[in-house]
Amino acid sequence: MSNTTLEDNLQSLPQYLKDLVAEMDMDGDAQTKIQIIQGNKGFPVALLSFGNGTVHSNSLVDPWLEAEVWAETLEYKNIRLHFIYGCGLGYPLLEYAKRKKPYTETIIFERNINLFYAMLSCMDVRSLLNDPTIHFLVGDQQQMISQFSTFMNGELLLISTMLSSSFTWLAHRIEKQTYMQIHEWIWNLLALFSVNIGNTVHDTLVGLYNTLDNAGKIIESPALSSLRNAFAGKPAFIVSNGPSLDKNADRLVNAVGKSLIITAESALLPCLRRNIQPDAVCVLERSSNSYHLLFEREKLPTDLVLVGLSLIDPRIPQSIDCPWIPVFRRGEHSAQWVREAIMEDKAELLGGATSAHLAFEFALWVGADPIIFVGQDLAFGHDNATHSKLSIYAEDDTSTWTQYLYTQPSFFVPGVDGQPVLTSKTWFDFKTWFENQIRLYPSRTFIDATEGGALIQGTRLVSLQEAIEAYCKTPLEQTLAQYVQSIADDKVKHFTKEKYETLLQRLRQVRDNMVHLSIIADKDIQNCRLIERACHLHAKYPETEIPAFITDLVIQNISAHQKYTDDTYISTFVQHVVFAFHKQINDLGEIDTVERIRDVTQLHLNMIMYIKRIFELVTEQFIAVEERLTERYFSEHEHK
Repeated sequence: MSNTTLEDNLQSLPQYLKDLVAEMDMDGDAQTKIQIIQGNKGFPVALLSFGNGTVHSNSLVDPWLEAEVWAETLEYKNIRLHFIYGCGLGYPLLEYAKRKKPYTETIIFERNINLFYAMLSCMDVRSLLNDPTIHFLVGDQQQMISQFSTFMNGELLLISTMLSSSFTWLAHRIEKQTYMQIHEWIWNLLALFSVNIGNTVHDTLVGLYNTLDNAGKIIESPALSSLRNAFAGKPAFIVSNGPSLDKNADRLVNAVGKSLIITAESALLPCLRRNIQPDAVCVLERSSNSYHLLFEREKLPTDLVLVGLSLIDPRIPQSIDCPWIPVFRRGEHSAQWVREAIMEDKAELLGGATSAHLAFEFALWVGADPIIFVGQDLAFGHDNATHSKLSIYAEDDTSTWTQYLYTQPSFFVPGVDGQPVLTSKTWFDFKTWFENQIRLYPSRTFIDATEGGALIQGTRLVSLQEAIEAYCKTPLEQTLAQYVQSIADDKVKHFTKEKYETLLQRLRQVRDNMVHLSIIADKDIQNCRLIERACHLHAKYPETEIPAFITDLVIQNISAHQKYTDDTYISTFVQHVVFAFHKQINDLGEIDTVERIRDVTQLHLNMIMYIKRIFELVTEQFIAVEERLTERYFSEHEHK
């Protein structure tokens, strides 16, 4: 006998949930763990196994009344984003949906896929499934995290400043710990996104200038894609310069040639000064500090490989005698159009926030397993030490970063020895990034051989000596430098005239789009002025009503920013302005009075004027970039 309720609900599921339901074992646990029974009034209630007994999903007396009482306890006004943990067989969700505001985005988490399927089988929830502001995340913790990642974008972050979270009573009773872990992960993710909203316009332009100056070297260098899984199953040590590095780094000598040793930028000197030859050093920053503090001072081994972002100081790849693996960072939209113009290779890495993050991700990229952390304290050491005594951060003229760590908010977290250790907000964010990445690779082995510092969730604790003895028994067939040399093209690649012309064409497209958006901004500014005038007239003549077309303009302004952020090549220059103003707009709450219309319009007006000014200034820079690029290209090729 067909189940029309189930069939109708299944038709309304988004594709990712259709795929999830299709993979369910219908002859297995779904039938034994969930049983649908009838309550006192004939309403369906799920009977779930729990511990040594069972528990009802809802009230047997009146599940609708129970859901109404629950829904009445929630906040609705001014909530832009709402997380609900547990579906409760649908009753509480349907009552919630009757009361939620149209502007509230809602994400519902359900740990028990069998309960979710039972809901689809006996409750008509098409109104929820077809609502574009309501989203279901279903499955185990890893599945829900993966699904949430697809929703994590700038628009979600914009509304997250007005966020509420709720448990259905069943979820709170039997799955609270699981949902709290997910909740903590989401908050950490939102925190990471918020501190990485975007660089200043100046920093973004520095990165763009550097990438363009590096274009020739990027084209000539080995492509990142050519190293995919090149060292599959081989051990890799990710060496950072935490204070624990001083007590066990000497043991790394025994791993040379038998593993990949990839150092963070500031950990290179502590290794070289101990006669430890790393395979690669990773560089992330666009500023000149990296060049002046390391590459300008030191003569680096020729069999070292530089793994660096495309936007690093051009003097770095120009000053070294070792190969460079240029990495385009995923999400670095200011440089994406450059890569598309000059490269056929589409490979990108996230890059993270530190050179240790880049080293870790590079190890993942080449297929290394296990991946072993060394010197990754992410916490203060003895006497509040922040770094290895042999690192550049131990020198007086580089103490700014160290002092910055001391001024950060600090708190205790679990240490590798089971005792609490003091960390900073910045280090905690770095640790969270590692943990989020580790969750994505359940088949890989991750080992923390730091022997100190904060506990990194998802790693196995082993001493460095034990890790070396277990995984460094035989030499590698070839070193990273040898492998890179072996894949070098027989025909050297050059910055051809065709690539140069393509690059200029893309540059002009981005510039012309900015000019076009500057013109559109004038219209938005005019609309804001019109709304202000209407509010002024209403204040003067309070008996009059705000005209309908003015109300329409106010509604249009809510999403006005999207036209300036849809183009990812351009949004990178203005997204920090958009986020800053939307935090203030969200703080105003629901726009339900003329006074709030006036206040929100003033914020919109100031935001758009800032955006327009940025477009004008960046357009001037793009004109200068074109002149600079043309001059450099013909200067380098006039004698060829």
